[in-house]
Amino acid sequence: MSSLIQNCQGDHHWLFDKNLLPNPTSEQFSIGYWQSRGAVRGQAKGRGTTYFIESDGQPLVLRHYRRGGLVGKILTDQFLYLGLQQTRPWREVKLLDWMVQRQLPVPRPVAAHVERRGLVYRADIIQQQIPDARDLHQILCTQPLEPDLWQKVGQAISRMHQMQVYHHDLNIHNLMLDKAEKVWLIDFDRCAVKSGQGWKQANLERLQRSLNKETGRCQPYYWQPDNWRALLMGYGI
Repeated sequence: MSSLIQNCQGDHHWLFDKNLLPNPTSEQFSIGYWQSRGAVRGQAKGRGTTYFIESDGQPLVLRHYRRGGLVGKILTDQFLYLGLQQTRPWREVKLLDWMVQRQLPVPRPVAAHVERRGLVYRADIIQQQIPDARDLHQILCTQPLEPDLWQKVGQAISRMHQMQVYHHDLNIHNLMLDKAEKVWLIDFDRCAVKSGQGWKQANLERLQRSLNKETGRCQPYYWQPDNWRALLMGYGI
């Protein structure tokens, strides 16, 4: 059963888990709020900066939504407002909540924040941090994965696809492995439950392209074609 609650105050709107962040404020979605409390534990660079924070002993991840591509150079963090249900954090939090209820290996959503300004909005998301986990790209830069772990990667993706969840950006950076060797999937911005079957193969091909790309970039990079065969075996192909 979902614990999500919706609230608003003026131009600010929140969708939050009442058990994890019962009374969210707009300040809590600003990194300055956490810096002033000495609660920032780290950060990771991507399209923007993802911050690792701690709230009441709870490790969390804070991310501000940013645009990519040419449009992103002009409208860095502004999106056309077509209603709350269509905003990117609303859709991501609801999808993550739906997946968590079905025991898929994804981070639990904590809260979404939307600030509307006329026809546009800015937004943020807070999620639980996956404890003691690294993304597979980081691991492959230092060591190979055993075939059974590649099979686990395939199994995790297969479970997601069996629930008809389309991942918009399935790449090696968005797969994580924790100390218990459990595989997790992250970054569900612009993802959705989708009908049909054909897109699943395209999802896998996107992941394979990201592996080939990183192999050309990083030396050494501990990935080879046999690993892909193990992944597909785990997936069920």
